[in-house]
Amino acid sequence: MGAFASLYDGKSDVAFATLFPVASATEAIQRGDLALSQGDMDRALFEYIRALDMDPKNADALYKIGLIHSARGNIPLAEMAYRWSLQEDPNNLGSLTGLGVLLLKKREYAESRGHLEKAVGIDARIAPAQNALGVISDLDRDYDRAQRHYSMAIEAGAASASLMNNLGYSRYLGGNLKGAATAFREALLMDPNYELAWRNLALVYTRQGRYDEAIEALTKVQDEAKAYNDVGYLLMVDGKLDKARGYFDEAKRLSPSFYALADTNSRRVELMQGHAASP
Repeated sequence: MGAFASLYDGKSDVAFATLFPVASATEAIQRGDLALSQGDMDRALFEYIRALDMDPKNADALYKIGLIHSARGNIPLAEMAYRWSLQEDPNNLGSLTGLGVLLLKKREYAESRGHLEKAVGIDARIAPAQNALGVISDLDRDYDRAQRHYSMAIEAGAASASLMNNLGYSRYLGGNLKGAATAFREALLMDPNYELAWRNLALVYTRQGRYDEAIEALTKVQDEAKAYNDVGYLLMVDGKLDKARGYFDEAKRLSPSFYALADTNSRRVELMQGHAASP
């Protein structure tokens, strides 16, 4: 595989020994794209590396190699490919975005922001970069900026359940409970089985005092006893101790197998209320 063999981690390249030779790097990339569309990542990697052997400065081939490794969870090779791509073309949008998202997952926020901001500076319609910048802004507690990034991603035509959930949670963190609930419901219209959105919607409903609706939301993704316990826990955290005890008691009534956890939470409430002596 030549000088770029270090970027390959698929099955033995002997498996591809019978493939026809390619006349150019462009043809190799086209073959790689076809293999990738058919779900054959090993062959796609092989073809992209063949492209690099013919054109060592091909930033697009390096980006696509990074994309495959990122999808496989092979972070070191993905990072190597993205960085190599950017050495050849510092403005490669795919590699700027891919590396920025990868570094966000590694919690290397400052460098991640730099790559992502460069990407959206070139093209503001790069939705994954806008979404990742929204996450970083939420971590910085700059909720207004975060919501602008999410909105720009949505305006770019990339609306998805996960993106709407991110927008909703940012609104929740910023204190806009009504707007948060709206976003979570929109996420669930896109994906009725999106567990995180159901949980977040229940969180908002609990904060709004809409406890029956919170229980109903949670029972979409878990059993009723756990739903009562979870709402009780949120009430306990909010200092609504008497009401929390009622939900813990209902959790114990609904499920004997759930008794121990709900009873532990009930005892926590008693300690907080001063009704029980500390051990």
